[in-house]
Amino acid sequence: MKSDSKSGSIVFIVAHPDDVAHAMGGTAWLLHNQYNLHVFCATKGQRGIADKTPDEAACIREPEEMAVCRKLNASLTFLSQMDGEVYSDRETCTTVGEALKRLQPAAVFTLWPVNRHPDHVAAYDIAMQAVRHSGISRDTDVYMAENDIGGVTRQFEPDILVDISDVIEQKKELVRLHKSQNPDEEAVNQVISRNVFRAKFTSCTYVEAFKLTSPVTVYQSGHVAGQVLINIRKR
Repeated sequence: MKSDSKSGSIVFIVAHPDDVAHAMGGTAWLLHNQYNLHVFCATKGQRGIADKTPDEAACIREPEEMAVCRKLNASLTFLSQMDGEVYSDRETCTTVGEALKRLQPAAVFTLWPVNRHPDHVAAYDIAMQAVRHSGISRDTDVYMAENDIGGVTRQFEPDILVDISDVIEQKKELVRLHKSQNPDEEAVNQVISRNVFRAKFTSCTYVEAFKLTSPVTVYQSGHVAGQVLINIRKR
């Protein structure tokens, strides 16, 4: 998967199989030709299908996430946690931290922790502890994506907005691959409605919103916090 034409690695650390597609699918698509993408997913969404047992749901949702990662040319690692019981335990954080140390990513993407889903909070904590464990430099940006249940995230004031208008059909395709969660176009459009809402504050049509762990900053080293998304471009 490594390509000399790419600028390095990007890592996504999320809780559930649909988190990347729903929260940052457009941005991931914009990045996938520029970087080698790596997804760490805490669970296989075992409790995400009402009429299925955890094992049955996992057997459905795992292939859905694998299909999304194939579209993004991303590697995929499941962290063997149970949906609804995600914890930032030492073993998990160390595992992810060692991966970050090896990959030296240009950016780490995770989920905004101030919302109604404890698994998302835990995924954020795994990401932050892994970053600390890895010792990766401050030249690695850490972004938090908006992904609350049922719409726009409370208390979420974006630091960076990414115009995904040109790749909205690709994002919809990724969302549709999670058919167990989005069985029809009404469900797909519900996911996209947040991108429409965020775009109302811009001249764009569809936008994904992110927060940084620190304000956009120009360091003496020349690094600009937020530069991976500031410099994002379509190829």
